Amino acid sequence: MNNKFVIYLAISSFCLTSCTDSTISDPACRVDESEFPQQIANAACLIRLGDNLVTTTHRLSGKLDLPGGTSDTVESAKCTAHRETWEETGFNVEVGQWLGTNQNGMRFYECKLAGNFSADMTEFPVPDWAQVEVSTIQLVDPFATEANQWRFPQQMTAIREMFNRVADSAYEETPKQDN
Repeated sequence: MNNKFVIYLAISSFCLTSCTDSTISDPACRVDESEFPQQIANAACLIRLGDNLVTTTHRLSGKLDLPGGTSDTVESAKCTAHRETWEETGFNVEVGQWLGTNQNGMRFYECKLAGNFSADMTEFPVPDWAQVEVSTIQLVDPFATEANQWRFPQQMTAIREMFNRVADSAYEETPKQDN
């Protein structure tokens, strides 16, 4: 009887401590919610830095991917793109214009990085909380990749087309001067 009690305590203790949330909470969703009607869908961010694209390497497949993923039932697609990008990269992006939707309903948005990001950087540290899903975060030239390098190879052409339509997050806008 004592052994069963000790085993029960050990399992209970393990379950309680393994359920502790060690991740930091998501930042507030930084989007212009003027998109009506609000779309609830899986979503991803397309982030351009210079002539390169911010990509993640999916841990299980070893393939390139855009930061993004599955929506929950109460957030807009733009907030899904924001939250998923935060969860996979630690980047608190500003989600902008809708760029397109793939055949599976994944919505792609232009996203901007805030802060001092430079096109000279090629790799970024993966946050501790993201290491289950993401093995690396890096910049790649989308035109120097092959379809078989992507987690979803059929999206490569669309990613290239969308990339050509987005502004550079590394470009620092010149402040307007009053005359």
